[in-house]
Amino acid sequence: MPDPARGMTLVELLVGMMLGLVATAALGVVLRAGLAASLRAGADAEVAIETAAAVDQLVRDLRSAGYDPRGAGFPAFRLTAADRVELQADLDGDGAIDGNSEERVAYRVAVASRSLQRIVGAQSLPILADVESSGLRLAWFDAAGNALDPDDSATAEAARFVAIEIAATPSGRPVARLHGGAQLRNR
Repeated sequence: MPDPARGMTLVELLVGMMLGLVATAALGVVLRAGLAASLRAGADAEVAIETAAAVDQLVRDLRSAGYDPRGAGFPAFRLTAADRVELQADLDGDGAIDGNSEERVAYRVAVASRSLQRIVGAQSLPILADVESSGLRLAWFDAAGNALDPDDSATAEAARFVAIEIAATPSGRPVARLHGGAQLRNR
């Protein structure tokens, strides 16, 4: 039986210190992994929030397409496509479309800058970064829910619902893909 008055030997002290160092190192690895996961989750959340904001902006613009309080008879869409759209609305109620204002808006992906562009008049505004050339997908539907050919000129008049998919692909991160849809109100 060891004598309690004698204390610890040098070997016992070294073993105890070694065990303490191993436990501290393991705790450091766990904390570092948790911090890295937290930073990745924050970056992923930021991309998802920015993508959701882009979908929301596009939905709001699509819902106002064709607003014509004076009944001037202008079309809601100047262009319908699977990867871009040009729309118009008489937002100030003067019976005319001002091509240099928010009464004429377009969306497209700028391949060179990898950004989703909201084009207001002649001004191009990037609203989402890290978007591939096929990162904006639009599907057009009539009142009965039948899919329409986006390249057909009749789609602009027949469309009543637009399904939206936007995919952002920041380098080294997973794709953030969000879906939305807009019921066209002014039809």
